Amino acid sequence: MLRSQIVLPLLRARKNLIIENNCKHQDRGHLSGQADKLIKKYAFGSGLFGYLPIPVLDAFGIMAVQRKMLFHLAKVYSIPFSRSLAKDLLKTLAGGFASKAALPMAIKMVPGINILFGSTGMAAIGSASTYAVGKVFKKHFEEGGTLEDFNPDKEKETFEAELKKGVALSQDKKKRG
Repeated sequence: MLRSQIVLPLLRARKNLIIENNCKHQDRGHLSGQADKLIKKYAFGSGLFGYLPIPVLDAFGIMAVQRKMLFHLAKVYSIPFSRSLAKDLLKTLAGGFASKAALPMAIKMVPGINILFGSTGMAAIGSASTYAVGKVFKKHFEEGGTLEDFNPDKEKETFEAELKKGVALSQDKKKRG
């Protein structure tokens, strides 16, 4: 009687908990893969904005792509999304992006070399920064974070490291053609 009323239900509950945890673990791997695909897709898309011949318009395009990517990443991880909060967080996190983008933007204003050098540089920076933004938020969401508790200042080092990886990936892609 003790076994059938107490022990067996406890064993079933333990078994169900183990199965549930394994499913969650598998889901995390699936979510991570889905997030990586999104990040690569949007990194490529923001790189295309770098080829716009109009200075500053390309930067706004890249920021719009990053915000859209963040919306989709939040959706993947079932995180509530706020467009205005995302915009503010992206501005703060990618503050260093503006200084890196200044040279390609300035080159775009010089007739003759603008398309060749300025656009290529802006495309690489846009792609790499979008990759970095995606990776930083992916990590934050996987650790249980939300947009509301994201601290851009705390993530600057991670952003810089991921930016370097993004630049390396874009250079590898160029070499492979």
